[in-house]
Amino acid sequence: TMKKMSRVVLSIGMVVLLAMAGCGGGEEAAVVAEPVGLPPSRTPASPTTQPTAALTPPPAPTAVPTRPPSPTPTTEALSPLPTPLPSATPLPPTETPVPLTPIGQLGAWVGQEVTVAGRVVGTASFSAGFKFTLDDGSGQVTLLMWHTVYDDCWDAAGLNLGAQVQVTAPVESYEGALQIVPTWGGGVTVLQPAAAWAELRAVNTLGDADEGQRVMIEGQVVRTSGFQSAVEVYVGDGTGDFKVFIWRTVLDRILQNTALGTPGSHVRVVGTVTRYRDALELVPTLPYDVVVVQMAE
Repeated sequence: TMKKMSRVVLSIGMVVLLAMAGCGGGEEAAVVAEPVGLPPSRTPASPTTQPTAALTPPPAPTAVPTRPPSPTPTTEALSPLPTPLPSATPLPPTETPVPLTPIGQLGAWVGQEVTVAGRVVGTASFSAGFKFTLDDGSGQVTLLMWHTVYDDCWDAAGLNLGAQVQVTAPVESYEGALQIVPTWGGGVTVLQPAAAWAELRAVNTLGDADEGQRVMIEGQVVRTSGFQSAVEVYVGDGTGDFKVFIWRTVLDRILQNTALGTPGSHVRVVGTVTRYRDALELVPTLPYDVVVVQMAE
């Protein structure tokens, strides 16, 4: 009992002493029996009030395609690959060859249309057209082309001595001689063209021995004389002048024929040396036998 009373007295005393220290205004702070807790940790600064754009999450990575695994080799026989198709360009239709009639057998075909082929071995002109002698080895025949047919023939420039020609036309007989006479220019096809050509001769070398020969001269137009049916063009090459006689039917079809009336024009002429009134002259047969190399200005 005494111990309990002593503990009570001590407790009361301690309370009295603490009360006197808090009220007395002493300089020393009262000792707090319980420990004082530390202030809370500093809160991180709040973000600025300015709103920020929401971040878009990066797109998911695209899967990289992988090479498919190589097929497992097999011992089975592989099917052959299909043959590649040709290009889309259509092939030209195959033309059926036209059967040719030998020139030597044309006598049995008078009044009928045939197709012949041969080489030009002769040329001639007349008032209404031109004539070509064709030879295929079995015989010869005259190809007669009226002016309208010749002018309609797009191969006329290559139709000359030495050309290989194919003709589809009726067979006719004139004064006992056979001839084929096409009715339009497309009936004559030049398979192998030929240009007018002959041995080039200096003017001063031409003489009586050349009469009837086919030759070529080249030079400048010196002067020209005109007639109703023909013109005479004098050509000089520095060794002399030589007369070229051109029928109007030929002259009208010569390319750049106005140059023949202009002195100084450079021309080349292939023709036959002919005698007229004791004078030699050169007579071209076809329009393409006369070539204007350069027209004088």
